Amino acid sequence: MKKYGRYLLPAGMAGLGCLLFYISAAFWGNLGWSKEYILSCISEPLSENQAAVIMEQHVEQLEKEISGNNKQRQEEIPDFCIWGQKEQVLLTNENLARGIQADVILFCGNPNLVFENCRTPARDDRQGCLIDEEAAWKLFGSIKVAGKTITYEENQYVIRKVIPGMNGLAAFPAASSSASGTDISAKEDEPQTVQPEAKVLNRVTIKKPEGQSVNELQTGWISRYGMDIQVLDLELLRGLSGLCVLLVPITVSVFFLRYLYNQYRNQKRWKGKAVMLCLIFSLVVLTLVLFGKWVEIPDSYIPAKWSDFNFWAQLIKQKRESLQLLFTIPKSVPDYGWSKSFAAGAGFGITAEAIAVILLFFWKCSKIESTFRKPTGG
Repeated sequence: MKKYGRYLLPAGMAGLGCLLFYISAAFWGNLGWSKEYILSCISEPLSENQAAVIMEQHVEQLEKEISGNNKQRQEEIPDFCIWGQKEQVLLTNENLARGIQADVILFCGNPNLVFENCRTPARDDRQGCLIDEEAAWKLFGSIKVAGKTITYEENQYVIRKVIPGMNGLAAFPAASSSASGTDISAKEDEPQTVQPEAKVLNRVTIKKPEGQSVNELQTGWISRYGMDIQVLDLELLRGLSGLCVLLVPITVSVFFLRYLYNQYRNQKRWKGKAVMLCLIFSLVVLTLVLFGKWVEIPDSYIPAKWSDFNFWAQLIKQKRESLQLLFTIPKSVPDYGWSKSFAAGAGFGITAEAIAVILLFFWKCSKIESTFRKPTGG
């Protein structure tokens, strides 16, 4: 029993390592949406009225291309949603005399780009809103509250959908906010305007058209709407998280390749050497196939000439600045998804790698110990 008991701890660690590796890969998979959407910061935050004007320009451009039957041009005009967050705003349920302090997302555009699988409120719906499960429980004591009303800034809104989440969050169409209309109409007559405070729309999520690079999309956006944006390089975070996930397969593959090579060298007969060579070849092919399927290198990472050292210097500088922007921007509630997925994917991947290294070291030490015991046993 003692003979097998010493392997219980390594077996448990191996199971834990496999579980952490699976969790790491799952969180990395959650970052896959970054291939379809571009998340950006607006250099100068917009008021709700300014965002509404940009959306009107977008709709006019689409209608113009639709009337001209220019399908290619339609596809080149990306869908987007301009949004921003107000923190700790009072929401009330007047029927039950309940109120909560919640974070509020004001959005102008397609809410499905900010909240997954959420196509309501529609663009012309000025009275609809969204709340998450936490806000629904506190205001109504239930999450089945679609169609009920809540009050925000003295205006009533109808809940169109309850979105997943326990952050205490609500989302309202930006153009329907009472603050926006009051500021715009009163700015000439009332010197004490709150318009600067209303400029909270500082983010934009853009659906990436097929065949367009991030740089092309950013340049087209600036030229089309005259608004400077800074792209958040979530593709870089996905790559770093994926690298952490791949640490375990890389380590295990290298270890067993070395082990098989040593076995090949120790074989005295050609049949044994042939078997070892076949195993080595099979492992190399399997590793290359798996890596070729799951590892994707963006075109922006590949230089026209590999000897172009200026390209590599610029790329490193650009990615360093991108990481600095990602880690220093104030995080809104919709940012929790990608930041949590990156941190969990990288953290669990590194932890699984540490467990794999410990187990392989334990296995190697066990082999050395058994080698020294053999002569004394004889």
